[in-house]
Amino acid sequence: MSERPIAFVTGGSGGLGKSGNARQLAALAGRQRLHTVLVDGNPGQQSQRAWHRLDADRMLENAQWDDLKHAMVMPRELGQPYALLPGPLDPRAPGLIGLYGRALIALSRDPHIDLIVVDADRMDPAQWRSSHTFAGGVIRPFMQAGAGRILFRIGQTGSQLGDGLKTLDAVGMPELTITCAQAPGTLANPRPDKDWKRMLDGLSRFAGTDQWTAQSLTGQQPGRPQGTQCPVWLARQARFVGVDVSADTDGKGVSWLRRILA
Repeated sequence: MSERPIAFVTGGSGGLGKSGNARQLAALAGRQRLHTVLVDGNPGQQSQRAWHRLDADRMLENAQWDDLKHAMVMPRELGQPYALLPGPLDPRAPGLIGLYGRALIALSRDPHIDLIVVDADRMDPAQWRSSHTFAGGVIRPFMQAGAGRILFRIGQTGSQLGDGLKTLDAVGMPELTITCAQAPGTLANPRPDKDWKRMLDGLSRFAGTDQWTAQSLTGQQPGRPQGTQCPVWLARQARFVGVDVSADTDGKGVSWLRRILA
């Protein structure tokens, strides 16, 4: 059983880079030789299915009550240092909340898995309160049990800022939440850290600002390219969920699932 909490990557709005953030964190952990599973927890959008070019027959519905091997995609097949649990083929199928919950419980109890990263959809206060949504039916129970952490993405202005702050206030777990601010590359002066820390006081810890550039948008790959530094915000997220980034390795991380799925 992993001693690390489940990392739920989410936010209060769309278009903030949640899916890319989840891949980066999963790849970074995999490079530390941690046995990492990335879960596509956004059944409506399923960015991970599209990004990894999965066939339609790779789906969450293949998971059985006590066996996930028919649903998991191996690191070697992905060409990445992590495994992937895809989303459902039918995003409107009944019982998906329960299926996701059972899958995460099974993953968290597996002694060979070190970290679970969930790419979740955006959420708002109403979704957080409802047990019929992914936010309220999956994320909130794990958070209340102390088994989860929220890695939140927030925008600089407008609804991407306001909706994010309202959602963080509804969650009300500042010690279990860390927020990364997203800034477009065209923004000359992103909000300074001191302003973010003031706004997030009592709501969340602050990881830093992820300012996109033309290079990061056109050549974005999971994790960090070899030979470049890990962004400060990503390193802080990693430490927040128990990943030590001080001893970076280039481990391939492709053989560990054989022990699980044998």
